[in-house]
Amino acid sequence: MTQHTTDLKYQIERILNWEPSSHWRPRDFVQLSDRIHTYTHQRIDALELQVFWQTSEVPSPDLLNALACFADYTDWDDFYERNSYGTVDVEDGVALTHPPMWEIPMKWVIAICWFSVIASVIVAVLLVWKR
Repeated sequence: MTQHTTDLKYQIERILNWEPSSHWRPRDFVQLSDRIHTYTHQRIDALELQVFWQTSEVPSPDLLNALACFADYTDWDDFYERNSYGTVDVEDGVALTHPPMWEIPMKWVIAICWFSVIASVIVAVLLVWKR
């Protein structure tokens, strides 16, 4: 699956504002199919949507066009063009079109949580001991 199809899924999930797609049930794909039909007047089978979301299978061009229209693009080509990736040549070198995002590693988050728990216990013990 290409990065573009993953981005399209992500944009649609943000539009829907539902729970994560990993928790979607067949009825959710039926509801998504109905919403797509209402918005774009294109009928997409719920099972085809489910296969697209849950596997790395490359979908049909009609499905990609309908999903791109649902995400407020003209069609898949418009989505692909407006969400392009790569580098751009500039005078002093090369610049990324989408700079990488900085994320806190999960082990740091866990360490900070444990540190705050331990600090809270120490403060509670000291407060009880001072009485």
